[in-house]
Amino acid sequence: TLLGIGIHHIAFDGWSHTLLVHDLTHAYTARANGHAPVWDRPAPTLRQIHDEYTRLRTAADLPAQRAYWRSQLHGLPRQGDGGPTVSLEQALAWGPKAGHTVTVPAEVMQRWDRAAREHRFSRSSYFVAAFATALRAIHHQDDIGLLMVVAKRGSRVLDSAFTTRLNLNCVRVRFDGPQDDKLVLRVHETIADLMRAQDVPFAETADDPAAGLSSEVVASLPTFVYQDNLVLPLELPGCRTEEVVDPYAREVSNGLTVEVLPRVDHALLRVTIRTDYLPYRLAEELNGHMLRFLEAGPAPAPGR
Repeated sequence: TLLGIGIHHIAFDGWSHTLLVHDLTHAYTARANGHAPVWDRPAPTLRQIHDEYTRLRTAADLPAQRAYWRSQLHGLPRQGDGGPTVSLEQALAWGPKAGHTVTVPAEVMQRWDRAAREHRFSRSSYFVAAFATALRAIHHQDDIGLLMVVAKRGSRVLDSAFTTRLNLNCVRVRFDGPQDDKLVLRVHETIADLMRAQDVPFAETADDPAAGLSSEVVASLPTFVYQDNLVLPLELPGCRTEEVVDPYAREVSNGLTVEVLPRVDHALLRVTIRTDYLPYRLAEELNGHMLRFLEAGPAPAPGR
């Protein structure tokens, strides 16, 4: 017997995956032992989720966040000089996709994680830096913009909600010379600023005349996804389970998406492209540049 579960993204995100695995394992184990599952506390209702979202939104300083995005993204250039890429409105429509996946070895992750602990930057920061460096090598420009998927959780109610809580915000990376030793630290600071202004989604900023973003610039922005929820094994008594990694992301938020899929001791880099807009070789090139950046390791600290 094969069991498959299909859930629309409107009701499910990466964070919800962990909740699903935990709850399904708990419920199946209880039923296999002849009794109904017992939960520590009920899952939040849609009303509770809505009320919590409204509370957090009301507490946010939205004018200050809008001012930040207008300043941060003013003058952002088009990414690359090739043909037109898919617009945000067209991105989720059905179209031909292809993917390219490579493994970041455990020893590479360990080196970066040691540096991250020592210098206090996040995993997502060094992967964003790797992506931006790859885009710089391909586009030959020092001002890189990319859309970052942000999970809007951060409270007891939202952290336990089986739903989708995703925003897109823009990370702008400006390079300082050919050997930018402080790149990862600056990226970390930029992402920290982004998180403080995440209540204003990129779609709102893109429509804001004061931000000055043309439709051509918006359409050229690639997307970055860091799946920071570790995929837990599904443990069902008497069943064999295995993880299936798709060759490409089923739903993408633009013509080019790079995902980081962390595992227990390594990570996967998966590049998804819309092949009616971009050539497949671009996916291979991006993964090659990102791997080289990561394998080179963190820049030595100043004075060492």
